[in-house]
Amino acid sequence: MRLTSTEQAMLEGRLGEAARWGLEYQLEVGRFFDAEDFVPVRLVHISTDRETIGDSGVRFIEELAALPPEERRPRAFASADLRGFDRTAFQFLLPDRDLAAQSEQVVQALARLGVCTSHPYVNDHSVTAPSFGESCGYSGTPSVIYMNALVGARCNFEAGPSTLAAYFTGRVPRYGFHLDERRVATAAWRVDFVPEDISEWGAIGAIIGRAHNSYWSVPAIELSGPRPSVLALNHLALNLASYGSIAMFHIVGVTPEARDWQDSFGGRRPPAAEVIDQDRVDTFLEDWGGAGEQLDVVALCTPQLGITELVEIAALLEGQRVHPDTTLLVYAPLEIKQAAARIGIADGLERAGAVLLHGHDFFATFAREMRTVHGWNRLMSHSVKVCNICAGYGYQPTPGSIERCVRSAIAGRVLPR
Repeated sequence: MRLTSTEQAMLEGRLGEAARWGLEYQLEVGRFFDAEDFVPVRLVHISTDRETIGDSGVRFIEELAALPPEERRPRAFASADLRGFDRTAFQFLLPDRDLAAQSEQVVQALARLGVCTSHPYVNDHSVTAPSFGESCGYSGTPSVIYMNALVGARCNFEAGPSTLAAYFTGRVPRYGFHLDERRVATAAWRVDFVPEDISEWGAIGAIIGRAHNSYWSVPAIELSGPRPSVLALNHLALNLASYGSIAMFHIVGVTPEARDWQDSFGGRRPPAAEVIDQDRVDTFLEDWGGAGEQLDVVALCTPQLGITELVEIAALLEGQRVHPDTTLLVYAPLEIKQAAARIGIADGLERAGAVLLHGHDFFATFAREMRTVHGWNRLMSHSVKVCNICAGYGYQPTPGSIERCVRSAIAGRVLPR
């Protein structure tokens, strides 16, 4: 890889030990992906799932934080998607693990490095958002595909250590979706119906993701009906990534690099589009099964919920009660949870038997361990991504709309579509 004089100084340790480690690590990544050089970045997002980072990851961050300040000077603005856990709720979910205290270790270590620890998802979508065409170093899967497709910023799926390295070097290897040629569409799809709920948007993402199953695939998708909401596109994006490792997509006439079909394909004529119809989505959702079975847990998260979704859930629970054999978990960032309390719906959710909590998502907080502790088996979620991941943890998941999930929690069994 070509190095600038500044990068060479970093590699030789003349700009601090943290920068030396960071550039050395990034050189290995860049050479693996045939990067020719580095691209400067202003913004870094460090994913800090406690289960993934592990005790060794915490120790490594603490070792960096123990360096003298001149040896660990940051060269980018870094935010992390972790700040605080609902101690009461997580003591119920994981009684043998002090998850709040363990996670605070990560927060304190990152804070000593100067990383801005914040609430989940805030930094991804609003605070310190990149501009169109700007390269950045992001590690969270939702952040990367959201920024690539919906904002038009440029990033790859970076591992946690890679983004930490970028914090100290102020650059990332220039490969993949930092390059113009990687951002053009490679396949065409057409959705010939209007999805009715979030689970159907997730199913569309899952179907396309499974069909490609490649990081280098960039689907261009034409939709029917009115323009979709950002929330709908977010669920589409999450499942493209979850089921297919896809980091970039286009919605023709909607996303910034796809004014029309030809634009999305870099000026080339697009191929014939593969069609997704209502029957195909129905089949995908129904294949999960579970209708009529006892329901153990409902996890409404991934992404965590906004205030409009909490209002919808509160309306569905008004005058109702969650079945005593079912646990209804409702995840929201702390700011949204506080807003729900201010407008009077948080108390209503909890009176109805729902558990409203903040902190990391269900699947990212030792979900396999929770299954063992509580004897949970059948799970429902409006997030098709949650179903995909938790199937690997031994759950039997069923995706459905928020309404179907809540009504099933009240009934104590999985209601039919």
